[in-house]
Parts: sequence; C-alpha cells; structure tokens
Amino acid sequence: MNVKREKIYSEGVISRLSQYLKYVVQLKELGKRTVTSKDISDNTKINSAEVRRDLIYFGIKGKRGVGFNIDELIDSFNHILGYGNVVRLVLIGAGNLGKAILNYKMLDRFGFKIENVFDNDSKVIGREISGHKVLDIYQIKKVVKEKDVEIAILAVPPHSAQRVTDMLTDAGIKVIINYTSVPIKAPPDVNIQTTDPIEKLLHTLYYLSHTGYAK
Repeated sequence: MNVKREKIYSEGVISRLSQYLKYVVQLKELGKRTVTSKDISDNTKINSAEVRRDLIYFGIKGKRGVGFNIDELIDSFNHILGYGNVVRLVLIGAGNLGKAILNYKMLDRFGFKIENVFDNDSKVIGREISGHKVLDIYQIKKVVKEKDVEIAILAVPPHSAQRVTDMLTDAGIKVIINYTSVPIKAPPDVNIQTTDPIEKLLHTLYYLSHTGYAK
C-alpha cells in the first residue's frame, strides 16, 4: 500500500470510481466481459455524461458498438485508486452484525481480508466464527501493531462505540468503518466512514495509500 502519486483526486471523483469498480467486479463475477458507459450509469445512478467524462479524463477507451473490456476497466480503476494488494482489516464486534460482515463474500472478492475479530463478551471470546477465532478486545493494540493493520470495522453496541473507537485510535488505526447507530469522535488524522463497506473501503484506501499513514 506504499503508493505515492503526485495527483490527488477529489472525493467526488474517487467516490464515483469506487462505485464503477464495485459494479464491474460484480459483472465479472457473473461472467460478463464487456460493459457500456450507459450500463455503468444505469446501475450506479451516476449521470451518463459524468461517467463518460470520467472515463475520457482517465484515458479509458472502449470500442464502438461493444463497450469497455471489464478486465481492462478493473485494472485501470485499481491503478487509479492505488489498490491492488490484499488489504487487511480488523473487525470489532462478533454479534449478529459482525457475523453478517464476516459472511459478506464481496469483501474477499475485492481483496479485503478480515485479519482478526475482537469482542469483549466472554461467551464468544475463543470461539471460531466463519473461520475466525474471536480474540479479546484488550488484545487489539498488540495485534494491530504486530500486523500493521490500519483499517477497522466497528460493529459494536451503541453504548460501546466511543470507548472502542478510543481503543482503536490508540492502537494506531487510521480508518474506521462505523456500523453503529451513533456518531463517534476521533482525532483529525483518523478517517471515519459510515456507509457501504466496499465503496467506502475503496474510497478510503485511495487516501490511505496517498498519505503518510501508509507504511
């Protein structure tokens, strides 16, 4: 993830590219080989003129009457986003929401790997869920530093959200995907996101790979 580029694109551009990438990866999973800008527009709800402008701006070319090669689009979007290697995450919370996230196969398909799962419930600590052994939340700082993880998914009860956020920032986490129903506060150098995991992970990975946070 130690990628440096001179050009830093706006959040709007990176958000759109993340949505394009998410859609074309899904198409590839269905066995599709090409896609048109109109298809991308219809399925991302982004204005077709905006889609065409983005593709032209980044020099991505299609074939008249055929569209764009999906593999080439994926390679181009990955390159622009500074994405390409496996990205390791930690998940905090092994309840129903945490289990659903662990079973969200699209994470693996985009190269996002949940490295460890943490909880503070003695009834679940030590158990294995979807191939992941649940660790005690108080091991978070040790594990994050040892494995150099910078992204965490927060899926804990609302009353625990801020306390766990403080633990994550103290451990060195730089991006928090907040799945609780309450707002959380963190230092200015910590990026907090609250919506679709794939879109936001791609989005924040771009900024993470273009700042001093990346090791």
